[in-house]
Amino acid sequence: MNAITNTDFCSVPEVLLMLRAPGAGWLATLLTALDEASRDPDFNAYHRAIIGRYLDEQAVPAAVAEASRQRTLQFEDALVETIQSDSRRVDHQVAC
Repeated sequence: MNAITNTDFCSVPEVLLMLRAPGAGWLATLLTALDEASRDPDFNAYHRAIIGRYLDEQAVPAAVAEASRQRTLQFEDALVETIQSDSRRVDHQVAC
């Protein structure tokens, strides 16, 4: 399998076309995460450099991957709690 790694040719329309492909789920997920992270002031140049390094190496160390999974689960739990709290607040306001 020949992987294309030269992205100098990728225009926005070409990436949009790639995202329509059935196998583009991970590309879409990573681009979404990157977009969200870029909007967060806590995601800084150092973090971007770390991501770039792992992309260049085409691997994430196992310990880092596992710690990331655990942190993601904590983030998801906090997000669910926030959504549930907001929902309860809205339900309470509607009931009043």
